[in-house]
Amino acid sequence: MGILNGNRSYRCTGKIGNLVSYEILDKNVVRMVGVNNKPPSIKQLICRREMAVVIRFLYPFTEFINAGFMLKARAAAKYPHNIAVSYNKLNALKGLYPDIEMDYPKVMVSQGSLTVAVNPKVELAPKGLMFSWANEPGITPSEKGHRVMILVYFPKLKIGLYSIDGVRRIEGADLFELPAKLKKARMETYISFIATPGCDVANSVYAGRIN
Repeated sequence: MGILNGNRSYRCTGKIGNLVSYEILDKNVVRMVGVNNKPPSIKQLICRREMAVVIRFLYPFTEFINAGFMLKARAAAKYPHNIAVSYNKLNALKGLYPDIEMDYPKVMVSQGSLTVAVNPKVELAPKGLMFSWANEPGITPSEKGHRVMILVYFPKLKIGLYSIDGVRRIEGADLFELPAKLKKARMETYISFIATPGCDVANSVYAGRIN
């Protein structure tokens, strides 16, 4: 891979021969493409399977991932989705090829430096899920104003519902409303906090499984 430097007027996109040029994060990138007729090795097959499992998991809640990994991505000059895929591929998979699947308690859906949710809990409520967390005695005024981020993933349905701008951290609980038809489905739940959209977040915490 090569990166073209210089004035933007010299940047190009498209394909010339076996070279493809395109822009990513304000950089003009050039890659060589070709045809590989060799059968994939077992390592390549495992890697492809792992990538497919993680990407399929993250796909339903791209907006949440963008908010949860934005600062990490900016620091690394990458996209939030790439950071999320990389972390979860390395840390949140289980099983042997080809039976590879997500290890939900190890999943991370946001990464940052804010204080994580303390003693998070989740339980069914008449209108959905009630999330709660503890507030330590030394919580700072700025921490009190952090907004809760909630993600609910339905493994059997392959869908994710989420809230990026929930109640303030100081309130200690938030009701996440669910459609009645989903209340009996299996759910994997996560909680985090965000200062303001586009700013720092906390590492997400697995809140538990429902049903």
